[in-house]
Amino acid sequence: FHTAFNVVAAVVFLPLVDVVAWACRRLLPDRPMADDPGKPRHLDPNVLDSPAEALGCAMRETLNLGDRVADMLRQTIDVLERNDARAVKAIEAADNAVDRLYEAIKLYLVQTSRNELGEEDGKRYVEILTFTTNLEHVGDIIDKNLMELAAKKIRKRYAFSAEGMAELRAFHARVLENLRLALNVFTTRDLALARRLVGEKTAMREAETRAADSHFARLREGRPESIETSSIHMDVIRDLKRINGHLTSVAYPILEAAGELSDTRLRPLPAPPTGEAAPST
Repeated sequence: FHTAFNVVAAVVFLPLVDVVAWACRRLLPDRPMADDPGKPRHLDPNVLDSPAEALGCAMRETLNLGDRVADMLRQTIDVLERNDARAVKAIEAADNAVDRLYEAIKLYLVQTSRNELGEEDGKRYVEILTFTTNLEHVGDIIDKNLMELAAKKIRKRYAFSAEGMAELRAFHARVLENLRLALNVFTTRDLALARRLVGEKTAMREAETRAADSHFARLREGRPESIETSSIHMDVIRDLKRINGHLTSVAYPILEAAGELSDTRLRPLPAPPTGEAAPST
């Protein structure tokens, strides 16, 4: 009986297979493909006639861009340590996505500027455009400079000394933290955070000097790994410092508006009162 029933059911429903399949496709669409990392998420074309809203969209997209660049920078140190050519290619692909996202933001800002912008909106427009440009430059330094150094290290089968790698990790961690701080400065326009970010330029110069001194000490000791990787080591430090310079630029408009810049340098904060002056005699 069961066999006969199955045969009859197959004969009856076989012609309906195409119809059922069509209905399933309509009711259960294909699972969407993974998000394109270079596709903007927040650039709403419907608010272009409202500059304040459009700039808000551009600001959110800039934070998305910053997250993409942060992911690239975060992975960079591991790529420099491991001789993994596939990881180099992955970061190169990530930079292509960053470039496309940057171009989308820039075009959106141009479309926004076709409307008359008030003074504050005009300033914010320039800040967003400048910061996105600096983030794109950071991505390019990672792709075209740091990844080229990683590829060179792979080709020559070099390895950093344990001490040298620890120094690079510490320097990289500081730059990565400054990227996080720069995104917060961009979002909040907080004066104290802006001061702190600019102050990091001096700290980075001092860290660069310490790293160079330590590296040259290893060279004098005749450490083979340090001798082989000397130029790569110093170039990595140089490029990370360049990245930090692009990041700190977001703080300058905030400091300038507060009157805290003098000859492009941060004015020293006034010393706290130490008590009443001694009476004159």
